[in-house]
Amino acid sequence: MRKCAIVLLLWGIAFPAMAAKIMSIDQMEQFLIKLHGKPDGKVAGELEEIQLTERVSQARLARWETDFPGSGARETLMKLADESAFLSSPESDVLRDPPPDEDTQRQMLEHAVEYIKTTLTRLPNFYATRETTHFEDTPSQEAVSRSGINPIGAGMRAMRAPGIAVAMTDYRSLRSKGTYSTMVRYQDGYEVHNSAAGTGGKEQQAAAGLTTSGEFGPILEVVMGDAMRGEVKWAHWEQGASEPAAVFSYSVAADQSNYAVGLPAGPKIDQIYPGYHGEIAIDPATGEILRISVAADLPPPYETMQTALQVDYGPVTIGGRSYICPTHGVAYSKVPVAGAAAEPQSSTVTVQTQLNDVAFTEYHLFRAEARIVSGGSGPGGATPPAPNAAAEPSTAQPVSHP
Repeated sequence: MRKCAIVLLLWGIAFPAMAAKIMSIDQMEQFLIKLHGKPDGKVAGELEEIQLTERVSQARLARWETDFPGSGARETLMKLADESAFLSSPESDVLRDPPPDEDTQRQMLEHAVEYIKTTLTRLPNFYATRETTHFEDTPSQEAVSRSGINPIGAGMRAMRAPGIAVAMTDYRSLRSKGTYSTMVRYQDGYEVHNSAAGTGGKEQQAAAGLTTSGEFGPILEVVMGDAMRGEVKWAHWEQGASEPAAVFSYSVAADQSNYAVGLPAGPKIDQIYPGYHGEIAIDPATGEILRISVAADLPPPYETMQTALQVDYGPVTIGGRSYICPTHGVAYSKVPVAGAAAEPQSSTVTVQTQLNDVAFTEYHLFRAEARIVSGGSGPGGATPPAPNAAAEPSTAQPVSHP
């Protein structure tokens, strides 16, 4: 098993401030009806005041974005959905069908394990565009109790836990710092990131503080392997894109963890393998992983920090064939800003939240080509290749297929 599934690089990275309007998904749906026909700027301003208490599915978000195509509204809806990624699903998305018996649950999980084993070897070499929209808030002072900052999920729902005070002077909640794109290549079972292929200038630099990797397979292999040795429980049936999805919750102890997190430690990055928990949504018929979430349970001295990741998977076409690959991801972090953690006895700490919305698009096959070269000169300054001429080392070239 690959030891390092995913790494979050947090270079000085708090979460959300106080929202004026706390809403369930059903309340949000009603509120959006009232916003129909209003100018984009007005809609975006109204949405900025909302805090959701339940998770927004990608299908629901797509419907909202269709209803509100303005750039301001779409960006704010994206942020609201990403902020809700680690909350519970709304009642309207949870199916009331009875849970499968224990044998059937075990078979579903075994199918998922087998799917991961075969999927990672079945995927062709390909490349895709990774488009990241980066959000961050204003660093703020928090009075931290010894129990630390409230945990992922609960913190997003309540925003404040007992013993935590947030200094709101000049505070601004999460705001987009821009969007940048880069190419990621999947070759021989590994992700290869091409930093030189990125676009976005200053926006790319701004987003560099929170990065992830492993979405194309390693995270599935590591998390599923760890979870099967940890604790997995049935959660609920959930309506998928077409058929019901089986959702399991899981938790992994630190001594069983192969999940890597990189955390700031002065000028260095400390890589640790914390315990973690989350959910796994599975297609019960095929074992395909449809969604996976990971929230780290960070040990001392990192217990006041928060990091989490969610990845949605779906069918994409590569070279005329359909494969299940990442389609969307959310990465979240709340950690002290650089230098703020240097005073462990202090009753306050300066923290900041960063949030990445990641869309994976434009999947294409990645093939190798070789051309024949030879030395010498002839007519026109070139000599036809000899019968036994050697080939140059293969150079990989992206090949696009409709």
